[in-house]
Amino acid sequence: MKALKRFLYLAVTIVAALGVFGGCGSEPQKIVHVTSYVSTQTMSTGGTAAEVVAMVAESVVEIRTESVTTQWGMQYVVSGAGSGVIVAHDEDYETYYIVTNNHVIDGARNIKVSLRSGGEPYSATLIASDVAGDIAVLSITEKSTLNVAVWGSSAGLSVGEDVIAIGNPLGSLGGTVTKGIISATERSIPVGNYTMTLLQTDTAINPGNSGGGLFNMRGELVGVVNAKTSDEEVEGICFAIPADTARSIFDDLVTDGVVSGRVTLGISVAVYNSNTVYVTAASGDFKQYDRIVKINDMTIGSLLEYHDALAALKPNDNVTVTVNHYVRSVQQGFFGSVTPIFDDTPTTVTVTAKQLQKGESI
Repeated sequence: MKALKRFLYLAVTIVAALGVFGGCGSEPQKIVHVTSYVSTQTMSTGGTAAEVVAMVAESVVEIRTESVTTQWGMQYVVSGAGSGVIVAHDEDYETYYIVTNNHVIDGARNIKVSLRSGGEPYSATLIASDVAGDIAVLSITEKSTLNVAVWGSSAGLSVGEDVIAIGNPLGSLGGTVTKGIISATERSIPVGNYTMTLLQTDTAINPGNSGGGLFNMRGELVGVVNAKTSDEEVEGICFAIPADTARSIFDDLVTDGVVSGRVTLGISVAVYNSNTVYVTAASGDFKQYDRIVKINDMTIGSLLEYHDALAALKPNDNVTVTVNHYVRSVQQGFFGSVTPIFDDTPTTVTVTAKQLQKGESI
């Protein structure tokens, strides 16, 4: 469990003011992926850092969000910042699609997108997002031609290969360019409550870079930046979602609003004291506050393990869930903690894993 604290999403958030904003939402639309830049072909043999930046920098955007949180009966506007990359457009070249991280826009009611070249910010629409893959899709409307990034293949990356990151570090330094190498191509690490397989790079990445682009020296988008180590004494260990993974999720979100293959057991869960995953509301044969002990043969002691177990399932799989029924709670002292007591005898519940639908959560 200690490892959960070592890798952090790169969001920038500031409590700004009081207020409430309108929501975002849209139906999936037909998109066109670009295979070459508007003014310059992708370099087949690679170029200098300056040449790559000249090609791709305008496809990377700054994202600013506003969401509302309530504390002690007061509502506060929380401002956030991150990055994104324009990766597709509609057939009329009037709607442009941006890939970013789910954690950049999670809970946002107002999303603004700014181009590196300046101008008035765009009001962005959230098409769909995927928590487990940490990918979200936004759209903006613009009748002028915008630069659109070319997806590269992360499968062909080599350790030691040069890469360039472009993003909005600290939420105020949009268009910042840093350069480094691919340090590893398949790092399986816990980020938040999900295990992710990511590219590792020593490229300088900071809060606000989330959702920004990691490009190879041919100007192709090979990764979407999303995490780094949180240990203060560690430098040069940063991560990005591989382009092959990000594009697959992106396409599913635009087409269906949900990622193909994601499953749900039809329950909502929460965690108590970081090591007890329980059912929040009765559903089917599950009772409220059932403690989940196992999913098939996988022991469940955290949200990370719960999500790992779901990731191993496919739609229509028969699943055996072992639970301990909640009995009562005991309070230790007048101001002491409340401890739930569970039945010692385990109960098994058999369910069918179902394809996650748009609007549902894992």
